[in-house]
Amino acid sequence: MRALRFHGNKDIRIEDIPEPSPRPGWVKVKNAWAGICGSDLHEYSVGPKNVPTEPHILTGETLPTVCGHEFSGVVCELGDGVNDIRIGQKVAVFPILTDQTCHWCQQELYGICPSWGFLGYSGYGGGMAEYICVERKALHLIPDELSLEVAALVEPLAVGWHAVNVGKVKSDHHCLVVGAGPIGIAMVHCLLARGVESVIVSEPSPTRAAHAQAAGAHHVLDPSKDNVPDVCFRLTAGLGVHTVFECAGIQAAFDVSLASVRGAGTIVNVAIYETSLTLQTPNILNRRSITYVGSNTYTRGEFQEVIEALVSGKCTDDLISCQPDF
Repeated sequence: MRALRFHGNKDIRIEDIPEPSPRPGWVKVKNAWAGICGSDLHEYSVGPKNVPTEPHILTGETLPTVCGHEFSGVVCELGDGVNDIRIGQKVAVFPILTDQTCHWCQQELYGICPSWGFLGYSGYGGGMAEYICVERKALHLIPDELSLEVAALVEPLAVGWHAVNVGKVKSDHHCLVVGAGPIGIAMVHCLLARGVESVIVSEPSPTRAAHAQAAGAHHVLDPSKDNVPDVCFRLTAGLGVHTVFECAGIQAAFDVSLASVRGAGTIVNVAIYETSLTLQTPNILNRRSITYVGSNTYTRGEFQEVIEALVSGKCTDDLISCQPDF
């Protein structure tokens, strides 16, 4: 079968590799759609970081591995012992690999599991191959009313859904999203789906800013022209926003986040940084009682909640920006 595989820094190749067969308790899926994650771009440009250069503790695999962890497909073969799913059903794939037994897994903090891995990075295949075999528990059924294209959005939306939970956001909060890339736009969708009434976005790219506007953000600012902290304080009676979701992963984005958040507010780090982050003095966090917290991955429950939000229409599907030419 054909597969797109990561071989190393700026080295990805379309190759023919053996087609997998399901082991007992596993299911074979014919992949349909896959997204390109920002972390895929980081892996390509500065990796290997997540892709194992030595045999992974769970999969035993190393470079090269199949790309793609935001994906959907159709069940095409059942392994022995699988009887609660049928061939032909549409699925979204929960891509996180863990040992499933450690303290962190029991808390559903999968990104902290010492054996952590990802389909599309660590082995067992990925969404950018014709087929993949996964554990039955990795499959979330997609109802008929959702397309497979939209089902591929469940994973990136789950990142945003989890970040909203980490930020403990309430509907009457003012929230700032810094960076309107795919995850930033996912944040906008998730905040609106959760009923947040004031969503502000900071994004210098006109194209991405237009996406933020189309997604329903209440205010879209251009940091090259607008003083984002000043506008945030003006919109919040001089207090600043309750929560900032930093989705850009650069120093300027962190600086804007810190300058825009209110006292006792929260900055949620959603982005991945390729370079070091500088905090001139941590005293500002202390004096203003600011919480700076990381948001990593998501739970199985959150993954399913996103599917339900898409079905209900609370989350929309305008994240798709690349269509095939066939």
